[in-house]
Amino acid sequence: MEKIILVIIAIAIAYLFTPVSVKGSLYVVTQGAAVIPMPNTPIKVYSLKNFRQSLYQKQSFANQECMGLPDKTETELDYLKNGPDHHNAKANYELIVSCETATLINEINMPLVETIQTNKDGEFSFSRSRLDDLVLIAEGKRRVGAETEQYLWLLVIPKEGLLSQKLEINNGNLVNDIKIQAIQL
Repeated sequence: MEKIILVIIAIAIAYLFTPVSVKGSLYVVTQGAAVIPMPNTPIKVYSLKNFRQSLYQKQSFANQECMGLPDKTETELDYLKNGPDHHNAKANYELIVSCETATLINEINMPLVETIQTNKDGEFSFSRSRLDDLVLIAEGKRRVGAETEQYLWLLVIPKEGLLSQKLEINNGNLVNDIKIQAIQL
C-alpha cells in the first residue's frame, strides 16, 4: 500500500514539474474579414503576479495625471500652428502621449520570463511551467496603403492544459485603443 501511495505521489510531482507546451498564432482580422498573420513579431512573456502589480501602478498614475486631457489631434494642430499657445500645446501633447495605453505598458520595467517571436506565418511556441499564470504582450505594425496601423495585444494565460495549450492572439486581445484603466487581469 505504501508503494502505491509513493508511486502516486511521484507521478503527481512529475506532472507538476512537466512543462506545458504552448503553441499559438498572432494575427489581425481586417474589416473585410481577411486574416492577416503578424510575422516576426516579438512577444514578451511576464509573470501575471508581477505584471499585475506594475499595471496597477500605471493605472493609478493614469487616474491621477491623465484625466480630463484635451483632444490629441486638436492639441497637435495647435502645436503645429506655432501660435501663442505653442509651448502649452507641446506640453499637453507630450502629456497626452505619456498617458496612452501603449506608452504606459511599454514603460513597465520588470524582468521578463522570456521573449518569443512569431515565425513567418505568425505562429509561436514555447514551454511554460504549469504552476505559473503568465501575461503575453505583443506590439506590431503593418502597412495598409499609405498608412501604418499599430497594434498592442495583451493576453493572460491561465494555469490550464494537461500537456499543451493552443492560443490565438487577435483583435479580441487588442488594448491600444482602450484606456489603461479599463484593462482588467
